[in-house]
Formats: sequence, C-alpha cells, structure tokens
Amino acid sequence: MRIRTSKAPIILALVLLITTPEAVSAGTVQVESEPDAAIIDTLISVGENRLHFQIIEGRKPAILLESGGGYNLEQWMMLAPWLARETGAAIITYDRAGFGQSDLPEVPHDMRLEAGWLWNGLEQLGLDSDLVLVGHSFGGWMIRLEANEHPEAVRGMVFIDPFTTEFVDRLGVEYLDDHPMAGRLPFDTSDPASLTTLQRAQVRMVGDGLAPKIAIMRDTRIPEGIPVEVITCARQFLPKVEEHQAWHTAHEHLAESIPGAVLIPAENSNHLVPLFQPGLVVESVTRVYGRITESGK
Repeated sequence: MRIRTSKAPIILALVLLITTPEAVSAGTVQVESEPDAAIIDTLISVGENRLHFQIIEGRKPAILLESGGGYNLEQWMMLAPWLARETGAAIITYDRAGFGQSDLPEVPHDMRLEAGWLWNGLEQLGLDSDLVLVGHSFGGWMIRLEANEHPEAVRGMVFIDPFTTEFVDRLGVEYLDDHPMAGRLPFDTSDPASLTTLQRAQVRMVGDGLAPKIAIMRDTRIPEGIPVEVITCARQFLPKVEEHQAWHTAHEHLAESIPGAVLIPAENSNHLVPLFQPGLVVESVTRVYGRITESGK
C-alpha cells in the first residue's frame, strides 16, 4: 500500500487521502518492515455495517490510531509497524464508516454513533480497554469523544495537529462551514447518483455542517491523571495568517486545559505531521507509552 494525497478540501481533515479499496478477507499477513509481527486483517460487523480493522499483534496497553477526516488506515502504513517495534504494543488501525474498506452507512453521520461503532468492533476484538489513543486532525476530535465516552479504558493520549472545539470557537461554525479548506466540498453534490463512493462518504461526513458536531463535542472531558501530548504544526497551511494563528492558539488552550499535558511543536511540518515528521510522532507516542508502563498503573 502507498499513501496518495489530494489537495481537495473536506471538513475537519483539511487534506484528503484518496485510496482505491481492494477486496479484504479476514486473516493474518506478515508486516513487510517487521517480519516477526503479524497483522490481523478483518471486517467486523457493527450493526448493519462492517468496519475494516488491521491490528499488529502485541502487548497491552494497545495503541489505537485514529486517521484524519477523509483518510483511511493507509495513513498509518509506515507509522504502525514503527510504533510496534518501538513499544512492543498491539497497534490498532481501522477505516471509519464509508472510507477505505469499511461499509458506507445509509444513516446520517453522527460522531457519537461513529464512536459507538468503533467501540462495538473493539469489544468483539477484545481490545476495548487498556488503550492509548492517538488521533490526527479530525481523528484528534474523535479520540477526545472516545475518551469522554470510555474514560476507564484510556491510559494515555496523543493529539497530532488536531481539529479542536477551541478552533471552532475562534473562527465560528458559519465561517468554517463555508471555508474552502473545511466545510465546502470541491465537487457538485446536486446529483447523488453520479457521485463516487468516496464522494458520498465525504458528503455524509459533512452532513449538516459543524453545528451538530460541536453540540456533541462541547462538553467532552479528558480523563484525569493520564499522560497527554499535543503536537502542533509550525508551518502555515491555512490560507490566512490569522487562521493559522487561531489553529495554533487553539492547540495551546487545549494543552493548557489538560493538567500535565505537553505541547510539542512540529517545527518542520505543515498539517501532515505523520507524513513530514513521522519520527516526532513516534517519539511522542513512545514517550507517553513509556510513562504508562513505567508507572505500572
């Protein structure tokens, strides 16, 4: 698998990973960069839909990697085996509903429903506890919700240049819903029958805009007493300087709101930190993981 990117905008992701789904079957395959590790590759039924999971086998705590919006698990093809080598942990990646090899649901997008489907799949896999959550962009928003919904299961968190409630508060829902790198999709949506599966997934994700999402996210809380790091990109990627300043300030406020959280600048990266500074991500996750295992909690 290889990563392919597009400049087309999508809500909360700010970048897209366009992939061509391939047939998937449950089984075990070898990781090319780590011959001794195996990947469990499977589709898990969650209600009327199926989610595609890949898990590198390893110890607990396990590490769950949440992709940016519009991305699928291929975003982590380089980092997942790297993290497995550095930590010895089980590494969980998956395609959110409608993306990659997961089914496209007929029901409207709802962040809480999406998180519930994930947790249903994790329960079936026996991986719904003792977790370090790692999320990029929109995935950073998702792990914030997941930690709020399942605080007893979360041991640590790493936010990678996350989309945040604080950012929405600075620029406003209406502003972002009409932003060319946020809610305004780059294709005609008037004829749903003419859209590709990926485009339909993007339309579903945008849904009714940010208002329903921010209503869910407004009162989410990070579990107390866990190690947290927030990685923030240093290089401007939003069109306006004031937008980039709002993005970075939002990350500062997120870190300040979490006791003991550390803000880590990605000096050589724009929003695509996992692509441009993967080593920084591995260092951050490994550091958080080490704090957990050394404490024995």
